[in-house]
Amino acid sequence: MPIKDNLFVSTVAFSGKPIEQIINTCQKHNWNLEFSSGLPFREDMSTVYNNAALKRMPHNYFPAPADPFVINLASADIEIRNRSIAHCKQGLKLAKESDSPFFAAHAGFCIDPDPAELGKKINYEASFDREKHKAIFITSVQEILRLADTLAIDFLIENNVLAPFNYVDKNPLFCCDYNDIHWLFQEIKDKRLGLLLDTAHLKVSCATLNKDLISEFNKITPYIHALHHSDNDGTHDNNESIAEGYWFLKFKDQFSKAVQVLEVKNISEDQVEYQLNLLESNGN
Repeated sequence: MPIKDNLFVSTVAFSGKPIEQIINTCQKHNWNLEFSSGLPFREDMSTVYNNAALKRMPHNYFPAPADPFVINLASADIEIRNRSIAHCKQGLKLAKESDSPFFAAHAGFCIDPDPAELGKKINYEASFDREKHKAIFITSVQEILRLADTLAIDFLIENNVLAPFNYVDKNPLFCCDYNDIHWLFQEIKDKRLGLLLDTAHLKVSCATLNKDLISEFNKITPYIHALHHSDNDGTHDNNESIAEGYWFLKFKDQFSKAVQVLEVKNISEDQVEYQLNLLESNGN
């Protein structure tokens, strides 16, 4: 049976497999597919995406560029910032061409990590000017939203994950908690802007910042347009499977019409099926 139109599985579930094999697997099971970060660079990746005969949407670092970089809409490095904005505009156009509901990218950083540092300890100095980077971030998002408004496609910001090993004296990442997320939506009031809540990111960030997960979640609920689902132990975002005890499930009925993406890494087809059914059986 086909899954609901608003329920997707991320390509991270099939890490290391060729994109054609991933597409065929999803077609076989009638799964909707999010083309996400982790897929290798290929000259024809946009063509593969456009020609895929299934419901699909692009996300964040897709398609991967030939010259790797970290998307940072708050970068003081003008080249990185311009590349980040251009990538997001490309994502919006792909979303429009494939009749996707939106394109989403991660919130900005006050630092510019090396691509190899993502998901690991980032080496940085805590002397950055957070207010300066906030202003850059706002300007970048506003520029992207001008195209989003023209294309009639939503642009979503995904909350960053602040792991304890990347928290020294102050937070170098934006939109890890309610305060930052609320700030963004107070600064920019645009019907095309929304929050893609990564529930696993929020779990880790709350543990790092010593904040209550449920309280933070309840406060950001009005901004949520879509969700990424995976789990962890609260110390590291490692895209573990969700199960019946998954903390978010009791809130699922509030988001029955929102786009939901299973973003669990490298699992079997049976595990994908089980976890999609778990999400689908809640909130209907």
